[in-house]
Amino acid sequence: MLPLAAEKFPATPDELAAALTAGFAARGVAVEVEVNGPALGALGAVRVGLTGARFTRGFRVAKTLADDAATVRAGRVEVSGAPVDFEGTPLTVRVEAADAELRFAGTPADGALVLTGAARGSISLAVTHGALEARLHQLAKSAAEKQGLEVKKTTLELTARGPRALSFRCAVTAKMFVMSADLSLSGSLDLDEQLNARFSGLTLGGDAMITKLAASFVRPHLEKLEGRVVSLLALAPDGLPLRDVEIATHDGLEIRAKFGRG
Repeated sequence: MLPLAAEKFPATPDELAAALTAGFAARGVAVEVEVNGPALGALGAVRVGLTGARFTRGFRVAKTLADDAATVRAGRVEVSGAPVDFEGTPLTVRVEAADAELRFAGTPADGALVLTGAARGSISLAVTHGALEARLHQLAKSAAEKQGLEVKKTTLELTARGPRALSFRCAVTAKMFVMSADLSLSGSLDLDEQLNARFSGLTLGGDAMITKLAASFVRPHLEKLEGRVVSLLALAPDGLPLRDVEIATHDGLEIRAKFGRG
């Protein structure tokens, strides 16, 4: 869950804070770490502040638990940031756990602190409507430029269809030669309790000329995406089953879930 780097696995709260800071730094990520309490088996809190941190999909941590490492116990674990930059998209991230048990994984030089149990906990990942729309605009602009089109405007509509389902419509205004034309992509997204997201009902609409042109290079991608399952388990604490998974669309897109014994 949380990368660490040290000559040996931490044996004190101060050593744990230093190892966590070094683990993120080794991956080019600057964070704020707070560890308080008299011993690793009786910590008051472990807090990691991610605000301003930048991540890519290449960020990886060890997951194989170390057999001979001590168990860390903390009354509270908090990992949060707003914003956290993920490949140019600002996110709000929050993971909380109460009465938590954590274990060391990997090796001291390239290891991790893994959350293995908690009385109760929650995770939340959110992106604002404006940030999501801006990201889609950049993706549409990049794809259109390869076809000689200029994207002028991108708008996104999200409509909740239940606690774990939504419908979306992304509309793009593109310039073709000396005139503008509209293209839209609509569909549904469903999320299950294991954080598997499935796209369905993907359809293209808009002005006939641009729809016909776009279909030649967009439709193959839609066919690959239709029915495809995308796992979002990277968001979840390793090995802890989730419950009460839900999607909220009141001000963008937010995925929430709970975990733990209670």
